Amino acid sequence: MIKFFRKIRQRLLSENKFSKYLIYAIGEIILVVIGILIALQVSNLNKKRIDFDSEQEALFDLNTEIKSNIKALEIIIDEHKKSLAAGQEIKSMITDTNKLNSISNDSLKSTLIIMNYNYTYDPKLGILNSVINSGRINLIQNKEIRYMLSSINEFIIDANEDTKVIEKLRGEYYWPMIASKREIVDYDKLSRDNKKSFRNPEFIFWVDFITTVRQSGLDEENDLLEFLKKVNISIESEIKK
Repeated sequence: MIKFFRKIRQRLLSENKFSKYLIYAIGEIILVVIGILIALQVSNLNKKRIDFDSEQEALFDLNTEIKSNIKALEIIIDEHKKSLAAGQEIKSMITDTNKLNSISNDSLKSTLIIMNYNYTYDPKLGILNSVINSGRINLIQNKEIRYMLSSINEFIIDANEDTKVIEKLRGEYYWPMIASKREIVDYDKLSRDNKKSFRNPEFIFWVDFITTVRQSGLDEENDLLEFLKKVNISIESEIKK
């Protein structure tokens, strides 16, 4: 093709047909420009296709990770609900002497153990961190999804604050001030007389504290759960496009 155009130029020049040569040269330039534009368009289309495929792959992997983390969080929320209910049950026994004295040692032991359940949410964030740190998050066209993904870590920190507070107070207050009283930690030795220990100021403070903070923690955990479910729905909608 190049030789063909060269021969035409040489013939026009040899015949001194400069005006026709000029028109031809302009036409050839236009053809070259058109060819370049077509090549760029094809290249852009290929890049868009590659970026779209990469975006879909990232979204799919992220959604798989998020759904797994949702299930893990639901389990923790269920356990903390049991903890709150147990704490509220102990509070009712503190104010109701008959209820406290009528409960069996086994039931009281179980309720005390459940009240002190405390789980820190530790989700798997390998894919999310990889997508963010590698810059692949910019492949995601939906700005709302990008913002939500960038906010997940902040929501997790908020959701874990109260469980960390409980864990800290367990070490600094519960074990040295309360659990050191053998009748509270050695449940097999519980008796009607020993149950009076459940009305001491330290224990009453602990029950009030753990139920209050547990309720606050559950609110934060439920907020995180709703947020993760929103991210999950948004990503699935984007994948289906």
